Amino acid sequence: MFDLIIRNAEIYTMNKNRDILKRGYAAVSGERIAEIGEGEPPESHTAKKTIDAEGMILFPGFINTHIHIFQSFLKGLGADHRLIEWLNLSALPYGTVMTPLQHKLAAQLACMEALKSGCTTLCEFFYTNQDPELAWACIEGMKSTGIRSVFIRTFQDTGEDYGMPAMFIEPAEKAMREVDALKSRYREDDMFSIWTGPDVTWSTTKEGYQTMLDYCKSRNVRYSMHIKETEVDNKMCFREYGKDIVDLLEEIGFLTDKMLAVHCVNLTEADIRRFAEYGVSISHNPAPNLYLGSGIAPIPESLKAGVNVALGTDGAASNNSTDMLETMKLAALMQKGIHRDAAVITAPDIIEAAAPGGARAIGMEEKLGSLEAGKKADMILFDPRHLKSFPNHDAAATTVYASSEENIDTTIVNGEVVYHKGVFAGGLSESELVREIAEEVEKMKASITV
Repeated sequence: MFDLIIRNAEIYTMNKNRDILKRGYAAVSGERIAEIGEGEPPESHTAKKTIDAEGMILFPGFINTHIHIFQSFLKGLGADHRLIEWLNLSALPYGTVMTPLQHKLAAQLACMEALKSGCTTLCEFFYTNQDPELAWACIEGMKSTGIRSVFIRTFQDTGEDYGMPAMFIEPAEKAMREVDALKSRYREDDMFSIWTGPDVTWSTTKEGYQTMLDYCKSRNVRYSMHIKETEVDNKMCFREYGKDIVDLLEEIGFLTDKMLAVHCVNLTEADIRRFAEYGVSISHNPAPNLYLGSGIAPIPESLKAGVNVALGTDGAASNNSTDMLETMKLAALMQKGIHRDAAVITAPDIIEAAAPGGARAIGMEEKLGSLEAGKKADMILFDPRHLKSFPNHDAAATTVYASSEENIDTTIVNGEVVYHKGVFAGGLSESELVREIAEEVEKMKASITV
């Protein structure tokens, strides 16, 4: 007796052999995959719930390694501006006025769209730290959707000359105490974990990096940061310390396998070699890098050097969605175009980054990222039988190049069906959420003049 059996699916296991079962089944007990097999499940196998996946593809759940949830309220604000100008027209001013309720609703909006686009794990990069209640509300919103969550409570200890609001700035020592307070308030497990990190290079001092690093090493905490997103990243570092940011981080021992580096548009060959050497993972966010005109990250070069690459959508203010499928398509096409080589990155490469790559980036490769007995039951059913994606000759190509949210039939997290045929679990209503957010957006806009 199992809790769930999915039968008649084409199964992309993403295991070490990258086995594909043209017709198979998955049996789930509790929060784990109990069995993956070819053909029909044995007659002795029964389940509390059975899903007939005839015509569908079963993938491991995708992992979104970078988002700013509050920006889900800010879609389109600051459009057609470069990073610093965009920040000062959207994310920074609105981030100073949003309420706890608005943070909670933004979290539900982002997480529900993520689930609807095949994402089962979301990494929130949180930097509106002026009031602890904002973090609590964001976490509450994430948890309410059933998505697997990583909450990254970051800090800024400088940066006013670049437009960073004074209320966001705090000493690194205080920030680490706030991280500890969150860890005391919430129980961490495989469904929810708390990281930290510096926000961005131009809002972090060398002393801040060192303080955070000492904290993380003493408590075995993972960390993430924006790095080399634009040329601005290095200007402050060269001005203050006379060296490149990657050189500085290497000098203080910051480059480790606990680090998740976000954007990485301007990595040099030497940077890539060091990331590979130290085990640093990259969160590649193609949509905002295009939207803000920041550039194109050297992803094929990083993969060739042995760097682990994962994917992220970034915040919706610089993407305008939290659609993981759209991110996957952009990640492939932009590299083909810039390299003038259609084979420089493939559909299977992108699925690798979205699932096993994401699991490695968050330190959960033994539990997530592939469909294997004993691993967590995070999986999605992809239905290609829609106009955009049919006929389906190659499931990987169809998923990466010809899909949309309508193709996600079912999303399963930790063995629980959290989204199925347009309906969310836990009483969450898409139409009701849209109505409530519309009211709150008007309140937010009335509270600010940009």
